[in-house]
Amino acid sequence: MKTAEELKKYRAMSRDDLAKELGVLQKRAELELLKVRAGKGTNSALSNSLRKSVARALTVVSENQSGEHRNE
Repeated sequence: MKTAEELKKYRAMSRDDLAKELGVLQKRAELELLKVRAGKGTNSALSNSLRKSVARALTVVSENQSGEHRNE
């Protein structure tokens, strides 16, 4: 998925949905890391894209939180 499309998808999600998606992404990234450490992971592109997806989701969470603080 392209970066802009992924960010639009995350920004359109509700807070709860985004938290669930973030949890799923983090779990998948953790499992990929375990595979690499065990010597069975060979697809570094998948690990890289998962890590970047987690970072994008966290960025949207941060944007939402900072937007709430400005409105108060």
